[in-house]
Amino acid sequence: MITYSVKKRKRTRYTFRAFGIFLFLFGGMQITLFIAGYGRSHIIGTTLCLFLAMYGIYMFVNSFKKDNYDIKYEFNEDNITVHHWRGTSTYPYDEVSVEQIIPENELLYSILHLHCGKDKYIIPFSYKKEVADKIYQFINARVTASLAAEEENGNQTI
Repeated sequence: MITYSVKKRKRTRYTFRAFGIFLFLFGGMQITLFIAGYGRSHIIGTTLCLFLAMYGIYMFVNSFKKDNYDIKYEFNEDNITVHHWRGTSTYPYDEVSVEQIIPENELLYSILHLHCGKDKYIIPFSYKKEVADKIYQFINARVTASLAAEEENGNQTI
């Protein structure tokens, strides 16, 4: 079993929430002023401010996603267990696909993309290329074995 934790900053979540509220209030105030007749470009200004207010709502709502909180990954022999602030999610390896992103300067960082059914997780590794390679090889071996076993079971039923 391999365990890896990704720590997220509270300040980032709070910044997105505050900026989302600001955009919503600013857009709403401008819409009110345009409708009251205090501005020129009545239709264009109202439309732009409506999009600004909607983007503020989008930023505020997305600051509550489970990816924005601390996540602990446990890579077991049979499945992947993800501990996040909403609870725990378990994914068998036959539902998982993984890809590794390696930049030009591979000493700085590496990224793993986990696609677990409808959920997607991005696991960053700053200055930990060896750990990223170890986890990628572990997951890739399990996914390949799971797909081979599934294909073998599919051939036997025919």
